[in-house]
Order: sequence, then structure tokens, then C-alpha cells
Amino acid sequence: MVLLLPLLIPVLGAAVVLFFRRGTRTALLIGAAEIAALSWLMFATYRHGSITFGRYLRADHLTTVFLASLCLIFALVLVYSSGYLRHLPPERFSSLRWFYALLFLFLFTMLASYLSSNLGLLWIFMEGTTLASALLVGFYETEGAVEAGWKYLVVCTVGLAFALFGTIALYLAAVKSGVAGGSALDWTSLVTAAPQLSIMKNLVKLAFVFLIVGYGTKVGFVPLHSWLPDAHAEAPSPISAMLSAALLNCAMYALLRFDAIAVRAIGPGFSHHLLLLFGGVSILIAGLLMIVQRDLKRLFAYSSVEHMGIIATGIGLGGPLGLYGALLHTFNHSLAKSVLFFAAGNVREKLGTLRIDRISGMIRMLPFTSGALIFGGLAIVGMPPFALFVSEFAILSGAFSQARYLVAVILLVGLTLAFGALLFHFLHMLGGEPKDTPESRKVAGTELAVIGACAVVLLIFGVHVPVQFQKVVEGAMAVLQQ
Repeated sequence: MVLLLPLLIPVLGAAVVLFFRRGTRTALLIGAAEIAALSWLMFATYRHGSITFGRYLRADHLTTVFLASLCLIFALVLVYSSGYLRHLPPERFSSLRWFYALLFLFLFTMLASYLSSNLGLLWIFMEGTTLASALLVGFYETEGAVEAGWKYLVVCTVGLAFALFGTIALYLAAVKSGVAGGSALDWTSLVTAAPQLSIMKNLVKLAFVFLIVGYGTKVGFVPLHSWLPDAHAEAPSPISAMLSAALLNCAMYALLRFDAIAVRAIGPGFSHHLLLLFGGVSILIAGLLMIVQRDLKRLFAYSSVEHMGIIATGIGLGGPLGLYGALLHTFNHSLAKSVLFFAAGNVREKLGTLRIDRISGMIRMLPFTSGALIFGGLAIVGMPPFALFVSEFAILSGAFSQARYLVAVILLVGLTLAFGALLFHFLHMLGGEPKDTPESRKVAGTELAVIGACAVVLLIFGVHVPVQFQKVVEGAMAVLQQ
């Protein structure tokens, strides 16, 4: 039940909330039950190292790292949505009950991806995340939202078709290497039998190329990122936070699982060089594109592309520092980006626009939201004492310790570009004379609570990573390097 319960609650919850006209309180109760079930699962995994259910469900320390991020972000999004979407009419498709139903289905597909022991099942549920979240991207039913939803659906579906080809190629390599057909997609069996796959070296390489292109589309690597800025800009702000802080991590998790097999089968050179290539290009291109953005949420979307590049760089570097920094960065980035998207939601709610050139004097009109933007901006560029400084410093240290000076330079240039872009845009928005006066400057208690919670955790992890979380990250590293 420890593995099944977190999967059952969101599916049943999605059905239950549709029976209520608005459903906010019901959704919060179901969400609380789901968070309790996830906490139980993470605690059990922390104690036992790994938990399995039959041949298809499994959780280990690597799963726990990503579940911790998903659990926290889901809780924050659920609470934030209860205040942010309170004015939605109950009779349309774009209503609260449909929002919560789709949100629970979205959560289910991501959880199922994390808990899948079978790589074919992992692909199915990753495709499910696209189907569940595409309707949330187009939730407002405007022309731009519908277009962004279709673009997201088409691009990610095509990308995941490449991932399917890669999964089939890896299966074929395993079978031809002597792995039993029934175990040729089981992650644990493949990790154990990976040295045998070396006789099918070229097929394993081909499989990983398809996999990094396929799942890299969902991660948002440049040049496969075209869906991401549109989807983030048009989706409701709570969903933008889920896409950036949860969904991108889910696709990165899939790549980590396949990279662990490739490293054991053919050595780290091939897969890690590809990760460094995609990571470096994403960091530089996203940093440059941040400079020319005119929409606040598109600005944050390109920041997500950059940070996925940073995580891929840490994985590509490998070693204790690179891998530790990458895993820690998945958690830290999720929190910092949530602050920024929640703040962007407040800007749209109060000013009716996210166009950067139409906003000025915001620090006088919306002091709390302005403070949240400044806090989130400083955190996301890795300024001390925020948590991202720790993870980015670890990745940089890993690059220098391995004498990968070009990688270190790319990281520093990308971070500098991102800092300059955010500074340039924030100065325009926060300073000057106000162009419009908001009807109300009052900030909902739910919005205060979630932004404050993110800020506290970012500061705690920036000063000292809790011992329990550190042990989980070290356990995840052991899973990947065993």
C-alpha cells in the first residue's frame, strides 16, 4: 500500500472533485491526504533504501529526491491555486472543479513515472504527463492558450516518439546481449546486466541518442525547447510553476535512469559528453534569449531552460561534486522558480498584464510582489545565502576539480547573462513612475503563505542542507553509481 496509495488518491480525487460545483475545500482535503501518503512513502524509502511492488513499481533514494520536490511543489501549488483561481466561474470548462481534476491527473502521471520500475511503463506515463497537462496549458481557452496547448502536445509527443525508439533499441540491445526478454526493460535487471550490453555498444549508443533527444524535448534542452516558453506564458501561473518546477524534473529523472545503464554498459564518455553538449548549449542560448524577452513568464521560462542545462552539466561532469550539485539543484531550482511564477501570477492578477514594457513603478504599487520578485531573482541566479548558490558552487567546483575549464566558463557566462537579463528587466518594472494603479493592493493570505514557505526553505538550504536530505541525496548518488 505504501506504493499504491499515492497513486490511487489522485485518481480518485480527480473523479471526486468533478461532483462539486467549486471543489476547493474538497481538493485541499484530498491534497492533504496525498501529501501524507507521499510523506509515508518517502519515510519508508528513507528507512529501507528501496521498496518494490511486483515487477512494475519501485522506489529508491533517487526516487525520494524527486518525490520530495514534487510533494512540496504540489502542496504549494494547491494552496496558491485556492486563492489565485477563486474568481473562476463554476459553469465553464475553465472552472475550479476541472482545474483540480486535471491537476490531480497530472500529479498521478508524474508519480507513476517516478515509481515505474519498467522502462516501457516509464515511457507510457511520461506520455501521460503530456496528455494530462496539455489541457491545463490551454485552460483559459484564449487563442494564445489553445495554440500553446496544441504546440506543447505536438512537439512533446513527437519528441517522446524518439524516446520510444530509444527504449526499443535498448531493449533490443539487452535481448541480443543475453538478457531475458521479460527482464529487458526492468531497470534493476538492466543495471545488473549492463556490462553484458557492451557487446552491443553501437546499439546502446544509438538508443541513448534517441533517448536524449526524446526526453530532452520534455526537459526543454535547446534546440528542442520551442514548446516551453509558449506553454509557460499561457498556462495559469500555478500550472506554470508545476511545469517548470515538477514536470521538467520528471523528464530529467528519466534521463538519469537511462544514463545509469549507459555508463555501466559503455562507460561514461558517450552519454556524459552528450549531456554536457546539450547542457552547455542550453545555458548559453537561454541566457542570451532572456535578454530580449518582453513577457515576464516567458522570461522565467527561458530561465528554466538555462537551469535544466545546469543540471544536465552537473550530471555530465559526474563525480561526487557534479552529481551532488545536479541532484540538489533539481530541488533548489523548483523552489526558486515557484516563487517567481507565483509572483508573476500576482502581477497579472493586479495589473492585468505581464508585458514588461507596460509595467513600471511596481515597487510603489505592489511592494510585497516586488519583494518576492527581487527575492526570487536573487535566489535563481545563485546569490548567497540562497540554496542555489550551494548547488551551483558544487557543480562549478566539480568542473574545476576535473580541469573542465570550458565547462566552468560556460556556466559562469550563462549565470552572468541570466543575472544581467533579470537585473535589466526588473529595474524597468520596479522603478520609474507607475503607468497603472491596481484596483486592490491586497495580497491573499494563501499567496503570502506559499511565497513565505519557499523563501524559508531556500534560506535554510542555503545556510545548511539538512542532514536527512543530505543522506537521501548521497543515497541517490549511490543508486546511480553502484
